[in-house]
Amino acid sequence: MTTDAADVVVHVTAEVAKPEDTQAISTARAAGHPVLAVLSKADLVGSLSGRGGDGPIAAARARCADLSALIGVPIRPAIGLLAVAALDDLGDDLWAALRTLAADPAACLDGSITGFLGAGSLGAGVDVPAAARERLLDTLDLFGTALAIAAIRRGAGPAQLRTLLRRISGVDAVLAEIGALGAEVRYRRVLGAVAELEALAVGGAALGERISGFLSRDDTVVARMAAALDMAGDMAGEVAGEAAPGDPSGHLARAVRWQRYSRASGSDLHRACGADIARGSLRLWSQACATLPGERPVELPVEREDPA
Repeated sequence: MTTDAADVVVHVTAEVAKPEDTQAISTARAAGHPVLAVLSKADLVGSLSGRGGDGPIAAARARCADLSALIGVPIRPAIGLLAVAALDDLGDDLWAALRTLAADPAACLDGSITGFLGAGSLGAGVDVPAAARERLLDTLDLFGTALAIAAIRRGAGPAQLRTLLRRISGVDAVLAEIGALGAEVRYRRVLGAVAELEALAVGGAALGERISGFLSRDDTVVARMAAALDMAGDMAGEVAGEAAPGDPSGHLARAVRWQRYSRASGSDLHRACGADIARGSLRLWSQACATLPGERPVELPVEREDPA
């Protein structure tokens, strides 16, 4: 595993955190990389039937909480087969097999491969060939197949099933966590690029004017604010609160709060973060032509041409 140029290191493990997993994660953290661990094959955790304890999803989440406390990094459950299956249609043959299984009241899964292939609870009365069942196992495994059967019984079509498979797969939660962990790296990169541009601006009047114009553009200022808000993460809500929809004065309130945060911060990074959010919020407030809270809009005088 190469992590030299990585913004975020994603370490995939299964079932338990082995010593080599802990060592790899420690090495990545020591190198200064944010790390996300992913518990793969989360559908194999817990009891498929629920009779032997928690179901796969609840059991996987509980195990992730335990493993996260052990290895010291966030860990999210994922079911790769379901994430892949959600990308496209299952195909007419597999969809027909699932509908046949869903239509039989006796069709249920006892959690065993043997049972699903016909020697167990499904029996020979369900007219789904062994080859189709094997393809279902290859595509969805037992948990995904059971999930699909239950969804079809509730009236789900192919599109609804793909949406369900993607949600249960956990891939969106993993992607969101990667984005959150990489936010600080991206914001530092923004600050570095701005510093380089400011240094170039010193070199010549014409170039400096163009660079200064670019850095002061509305789009640039708001983009810096967006990168800073991403880095702030959950803290953004605590510092700034939520502005009411359609209330431009909310931008001004957010600017004031983040300016205070910037001045009180103990690190250069967080001071820059607060300043960028305050600056962007003021720019948005200015764009909306907002007034101070409680004030009426100011009507600017209109110059009229002398008819003479």
